Amino acid sequence: MDPLVVGLLVSLGFVLGLAFLFLVIYRHHLRQTRRAHAGAARKSLPDNTRPPSLPFQVPQRWVTIRSSNTALIRELLGVSDETAVPWSEALARTRERALFVSGPVDGWTLVLGGRLPDPARDVEALFRWLHRLSRELGEVHFYAADRVVHTHAWARLDDGRVTRAYAWTGETQWNEGRYTLEERLLGMRCRAYFEEAEPAPFGSVAPEVRNTERVILLARRWSVDPVAASERLLQQEAVRSEGDDGLPG
Repeated sequence: MDPLVVGLLVSLGFVLGLAFLFLVIYRHHLRQTRRAHAGAARKSLPDNTRPPSLPFQVPQRWVTIRSSNTALIRELLGVSDETAVPWSEALARTRERALFVSGPVDGWTLVLGGRLPDPARDVEALFRWLHRLSRELGEVHFYAADRVVHTHAWARLDDGRVTRAYAWTGETQWNEGRYTLEERLLGMRCRAYFEEAEPAPFGSVAPEVRNTERVILLARRWSVDPVAASERLLQQEAVRSEGDDGLPG
């Protein structure tokens, strides 16, 4: 074989091997960066604004409704008394294709379940569902936070009118209403439509990670903390259970 051809093949092999080595190093660097971002997101929150320690897993999507009319909410959502379950069971079944309605907590009602619209699948369907519900019930909030891929959303409607909404699923799907004081205080970043998500500098927290971690804090400021509300609902269930156990047979 021509020595020139051999030399070219050796050079090509060397370049390809070097490129492969750089690819391996780069992928390792990306993994380390993602872990650093996730840790920094948790450490960057002051103690009084960190998400609470959780006795159960926070659902990826939930709704809060400013109403104590549980019967009406269940009727509008198609949740019959026969399918209603204790809140402790609802928390364990949040991924099922169902809806679970809580009792009222401080004038708010929680709704969980896999039947809640997913903005990552169809943001228009989410808007229509919330609009219909808000026209019937008044103030309705929607929250979503996927802590794996960091998609997130929040929406606040009053009598069918959107006062604020934002949904990010790899790109901005919904951005309506004025950026609120609560979002600003929590350092939540909302991208404009078609705005590219630039890589975060090494050691800093990507806006998408920060937003996902703080959705629950926004819910606490806008309506009701789903963790604190669920703890109260579980305590109420425990008290009722103890009362039932004390009844004569």
